[in-house]
Amino acid sequence: MYPAIEAGLRNGSVDFYLGASPQSGVAPGLMTELLFNNTRTIVGRKNHPLAKATSIHDLADAEWATTSLNYNAADDLNQLFAGYGMPAPRIMLQAQSTMSVMAALAYTDLLAILPVQWNEFPLTRNALEVIHIQEKLVAPDIVCIRRADLPLTPAAEYFSDLLRRHIPA
Repeated sequence: MYPAIEAGLRNGSVDFYLGASPQSGVAPGLMTELLFNNTRTIVGRKNHPLAKATSIHDLADAEWATTSLNYNAADDLNQLFAGYGMPAPRIMLQAQSTMSVMAALAYTDLLAILPVQWNEFPLTRNALEVIHIQEKLVAPDIVCIRRADLPLTPAAEYFSDLLRRHIPA
């Protein structure tokens, strides 16, 4: 997640970040490239008790896991719920790694709102399922963040070029 690697980007030990745009913006000296706009989905374990929910309102009493899109990870989920006139969600886990979220979702009744790309992630396909609701869940843009004053290494440049070729149209 971005907050965990921002220092590495600034000191040059990390070539680039590819993921959700941080709500708080980026530090001076870093540049952001928009790759594409995104949407989110609600994910829980296979056979989750709330798997048949059809609206975010059906999930008002659920317990949630959240990732660290910014330094106050709960704000994003709180704002989403408030936008639908709902009380603040019960956030039981704030994780800084995707592995933590995957494990928590697969083995508990926690739910998470994650980028739609998780629907196709091979490691979670058999353990997690999407809860299809009627509301559209807007997501942070997917961006590439890197130092403005430091060119990418040849390997990082090649890899980022490959990624750009597979961006959804």
